[in-house]
Amino acid sequence: MFKTRNYRLLACVAMALMLVVNVAAKDKKTAVEPASYEIMGAGSGTEGTCLVKVYVYGNATDAAIKRAAVHGVIFRGFSGTSSGASQPAMASESLEETYRDFFKSFLDEKGACQNYASIVPASYERIKTQKGTKVGAVVQVMRAALRKELEKQEIIKSLSSGF
Repeated sequence: MFKTRNYRLLACVAMALMLVVNVAAKDKKTAVEPASYEIMGAGSGTEGTCLVKVYVYGNATDAAIKRAAVHGVIFRGFSGTSSGASQPAMASESLEETYRDFFKSFLDEKGACQNYASIVPASYERIKTQKGTKVGAVVQVMRAALRKELEKQEIIKSLSSGF
């Protein structure tokens, strides 16, 4: 009887420990990054802006497309197509985790990131893939204003600050 009680206690402790580890891992995996998306250059925009083509898988609202465009310009950068320019990411992906609280609210569906992007009218495209449907649009991102905001928040350094 004593051994059975110890095994039950040990099993309960092990289950509680697994639950705590699972919850901690789930919390750590909760990403700021938007739904799965692709980003590429889509031509040159006016001064201080860039044009990108963004494809979003799954929830493809206007807000989700703009959010993915801003996230991509900040953390991924993009390669140009035959008519588009390439630009490196503004910040390393490690900064997304470092400034998690800021980016969680900034990149929210209704966050400030929506103010830095606008969808070019009549540029929507819907494509069926093996993963499901992806919706794309050309988005103009106000890169200079976005950079200024990230500098103001002291997330990235000013280009004039040197190395």
